[in-house]
Amino acid sequence: MNKAPGKNRFWYLFGPFLIYWGIEFVGAMIASLVMVIVSVPEVIQSVAWKDSMTNEEFMEAAAQMQTMLLDMAARYQVQMLAAAALLTIPALALLYRRDRLQEQMQGLPVNKKAPAYQYIWTAILGAMVCIGGNVLIVMTNLAFVSESYQNTSAVFYAPAFAVQVVCLGLVIPVSEELLFRGLLFRRCRALMGFFPAALSISILFGFSHGNLVQFLYAMGLGMLLAYVCEKYGSLKAAILLHVTANLTSLIMTETGFLDWICGAFIRLAVTVVACAFFGAAMFVLIQRIDEKPEGTDRTDDSGNIPLTKDMFR
Repeated sequence: MNKAPGKNRFWYLFGPFLIYWGIEFVGAMIASLVMVIVSVPEVIQSVAWKDSMTNEEFMEAAAQMQTMLLDMAARYQVQMLAAAALLTIPALALLYRRDRLQEQMQGLPVNKKAPAYQYIWTAILGAMVCIGGNVLIVMTNLAFVSESYQNTSAVFYAPAFAVQVVCLGLVIPVSEELLFRGLLFRRCRALMGFFPAALSISILFGFSHGNLVQFLYAMGLGMLLAYVCEKYGSLKAAILLHVTANLTSLIMTETGFLDWICGAFIRLAVTVVACAFFGAAMFVLIQRIDEKPEGTDRTDDSGNIPLTKDMFR
């Protein structure tokens, strides 16, 4: 198990998050600046400027221009978030690669990688979690009592569907998985074991979403993401689950499928039961994956190969 030196433990655990936050902050500022520069001519033409203006008229025109710029910033918020996230990916990937190289140099045991065909279970699980989670949010009225969640949803689903797919369905999930599972979870895992690490990072992952509804959803999803990362021996499994869940949510909203489900209680109930059934089936298949490092003795006293022990056994 890779133990971080005590004097560097704070940086070892929180350094990637600070790097991520710093790059994302700078990236968001740059994206905002570009947006303002590009939009200023259009905004200026839209404001009724006069050759001679009183102070009150000038202040009123300036306030109108500021309001229009803020509206544009809100309109392109998803694109700016994705641009900032895209800037973080190279740095996070470099840190992730360095951690894996250090594991190899130290000769540390690593979990076996699952066969490619077993990744379909993760994709199906991601879709079931997304559909079931969204339906439960509707059934419990959480979506309607959280104003911040409604505002966030309005912003996220405002751009064109293709923009949503690229930004929310691909770029941001990859960036988040590199940070939360690829770096933070793996480093905490080396210090405190699976369950404390998964729970701690999942709570942090939930808080990063900024409202109660998404906190609860993201925390539960974060536990599953850490689990598949552990069982598959690869960050690719977590990325696939996360991407599938986000894309499923986008498709359900774009096609009106979620509204159709919520239109009748019987459809809500059937959907929850179906998601629970198929999600549980996929989870059992994933649970049976033998992730134990190569070279480890897998036989018990009777010579049989036991079931893989994990956090649920």
